[in-house]
Amino acid sequence: MYQYIYDSFLTDSKYSKTLAIIENRLADLGLSGRIDRLSLFKDARDFVREGVKKGVKTIVIVGNDFTLSQVIGAADEVDITFGVIPVGSKNEIARILGIEDEMSACDCLSNRLVKKIDLGKINSTYFISKIEAPPAEITLKCEGKFLVNSKKIQRVEIYNLPISGEKSDPQDGYLDVHLKPGRESFLRSAANVNVGFLTRNSEQNQESVLPIKKMFLESKNDLTILVDGAKNINAPAEIQVLPERLKIIVGKNRLF
Repeated sequence: MYQYIYDSFLTDSKYSKTLAIIENRLADLGLSGRIDRLSLFKDARDFVREGVKKGVKTIVIVGNDFTLSQVIGAADEVDITFGVIPVGSKNEIARILGIEDEMSACDCLSNRLVKKIDLGKINSTYFISKIEAPPAEITLKCEGKFLVNSKKIQRVEIYNLPISGEKSDPQDGYLDVHLKPGRESFLRSAANVNVGFLTRNSEQNQESVLPIKKMFLESKNDLTILVDGAKNINAPAEIQVLPERLKIIVGKNRLF
């Protein structure tokens, strides 16, 4: 049984023709199902719970990257397979999954190539693509093995998917922490022994990539972390990977 969750922006009349084409194609493929629409009064969690109660086995997210993040973040630990039909702009995640457009998405649903991929978690919030923190004085405690301290790290980005051309494998059981540190950044072991600088010199900073399963991020000052380009989480934050937590339908041209 299929459940289709439409984003609220699809109520705009300019999407009417596109949705009609999608629904006709799904009917031709024998993939019609229940349709729910996100709104101010009904969020993704409500629809996921209702679908599970009715025996839904596949939830198809119709919208963009933000829609995908919303619905997957609301799914908790339910045993559901997810599909994606990208509509509108900002659909980089669908592209990474090998889904180019609306029609190819329908064909992917019909072919039903399901892969288990890792999911990220920051405090109690799930994420699928990446999280990022702005320049700040931060400390990263990574798996009790080493610390990263910085007076000012220019960028912290933690990837689960190969977003924006970054290399990250969502099936390797790790998150990839990308650090572009300032002059006084350094890496220490858990025993407080300096094990290496994260920069080569003050003129040319070197970005470092650390594969991690679990870490703790904190700052002496207020720090807001952007999750999947849409949600904000305040530090301190526990960040971890949940290996093979997400079952999702992909295309043959996926980027992993």
